[in-house]
Amino acid sequence: MSIYQHFARHYQNSQYSAFTRRVLNEIFPHWLEVLDFKPQSLLDMACGAGEFAIAQAKAGLQVVGLDQSQTLLRMAQSAAAEESVKLRWVQGDMSQFSLAEHFDCVTCWFDSLNYLLKIEDLANCFKAAYAHLHPGGYFLFDMNTIYGIVVQWQKHPYFIQQETPDYLEVCANSCDYENSVAQMRIIMFERQGKTWARHEEVHTERGYAVDDILLLLENAGFQVKHVLGNPLLMRPLETEDSRLWVAARKPEATM
Repeated sequence: MSIYQHFARHYQNSQYSAFTRRVLNEIFPHWLEVLDFKPQSLLDMACGAGEFAIAQAKAGLQVVGLDQSQTLLRMAQSAAAEESVKLRWVQGDMSQFSLAEHFDCVTCWFDSLNYLLKIEDLANCFKAAYAHLHPGGYFLFDMNTIYGIVVQWQKHPYFIQQETPDYLEVCANSCDYENSVAQMRIIMFERQGKTWARHEEVHTERGYAVDDILLLLENAGFQVKHVLGNPLLMRPLETEDSRLWVAARKPEATM
């Protein structure tokens, strides 16, 4: 079952986008300050509808947005055109892509990396991020922790995420505890005149052990600079944090 089809426009026009705005307005600028980092180019993996990528292009960076969903990329292209912003959009799988250019910064937000359900795919994604960075560049990302997926998610097995006169969204969570894999079943009801249309998508995420994430980053060649539970406070990751934030650097080239 394809994801981010009918759900795409509801995702963009809802409280989900609040996370992107927090990254855009608070977390990413904070990372740049803490790292004393002034990138001129950026690759945003799993860029979605492009809000973060467009904002960076408006700020003067050379930006490429990569996403697997044609639906989201069409929305991103439309939004960029409305803003008269020039950047490049690429449809591709973040675990296996190859672009001609390199970047000062690679980003991947909103637990998009958890959608990679095989550890081999996560490893390949890290290697691709490394390969597309200039020496001295940073890979900045967040992921849901195992605790977040198997504990926090499962506290709310059923809930209404959005409800308007023309749209109802019901979510149902389930979990494969042995493999730290959770599913969110999103059931959408859209008003169409006097009738309602029903659509459904299932979003699956896997939680990875922190030690495995760090090992994969190091195997890819990264120097891991920060692993945090709260990036604004620069607080290290704790056992009951539902999300981790990472800053990993590609070493400078040696003579």
